[in-house]
Amino acid sequence: MLITNSLKSFFTEHWKYMAVNTACKLNLFEFIASKPVNSRQIALEMELNLIALQSLLNALVASDFLELNEELYSLTFSSLQLTENHPKSLKYACMNWAEEHLNAWQNLDYSIKTGKSSFTHLTGENYFEYLNNYPEKLDKYHKAMFEYARDDYAELHLKINFEKHNSILDVGGGYGAAISTIKANFPAINCGLFDLKNVIRNCILPNIELIDGDFFSSIPTEFDALILSRILHDWNDEKAEVILENCFKALPRNGNLYLIENCSDLISTDLSLLSLNMLAMCESYERTLNYYQHLCTKSGFTFENAINLNELQTIIIFKKS
Repeated sequence: MLITNSLKSFFTEHWKYMAVNTACKLNLFEFIASKPVNSRQIALEMELNLIALQSLLNALVASDFLELNEELYSLTFSSLQLTENHPKSLKYACMNWAEEHLNAWQNLDYSIKTGKSSFTHLTGENYFEYLNNYPEKLDKYHKAMFEYARDDYAELHLKINFEKHNSILDVGGGYGAAISTIKANFPAINCGLFDLKNVIRNCILPNIELIDGDFFSSIPTEFDALILSRILHDWNDEKAEVILENCFKALPRNGNLYLIENCSDLISTDLSLLSLNMLAMCESYERTLNYYQHLCTKSGFTFENAINLNELQTIIIFKKS
């Protein structure tokens, strides 16, 4: 009976996430952050249905995202971090995994049968083409990725001494979490951020050169080091090779390429579910260090070193000999 009840609960675990996601979409946590409030006040001022809101609030209390005392709701440590102005906010990271991702996962059987992206099957576009057509979705996606990267790359400057470089370009770097960390700690280096025009136009990064373009076409050539931070895992081998070939063309002799990726053979965390997500969304997967070496050496690079960045990610260093 215990196993049966556990299974029944497991089937609806996503309800908890969707309740929290809904609170983020409604800016509910921001409303409650200023002071404890009752449900009638929330419903009135936010123009929400009182009965429906009460169910959501109670679900958030049950999941420890709200506290309830004398009919007044207040935030917990978890929900406080889901407010937009929190210095370690994960609001957009929370919202990232609903909508398109859920649709793709609901059609995962297509991906398992074909090895193709169920997202592309549903929409007729790859995920990044799709986002580029919807500026608001694109902005939210890159805000979410920045929230992850902000934490992931916090010690990047401690792992690599970038002072040997005169210039570094963050290729496909989104809102610039990696390159901002480098610039803050190595201010003498000329730093650049390269991404699609619709991404670059939303960036405000002092002292960092902002360059728009497409890494499938060409990459600027005036930098002696390039960073690909969590880029290759978004693409299948064929597309990854095009990106790497363009990186090789862009670098001068003895220039360095820094990959930041999850290497499934170097960590204890199982990446199977993440790989399934990459398959469903992007027709890609998480790779081993050896496979990243294979892809990069195939494009002409020489492997130099692999350095642990955090509990998941590795910095893989290559040189253009």
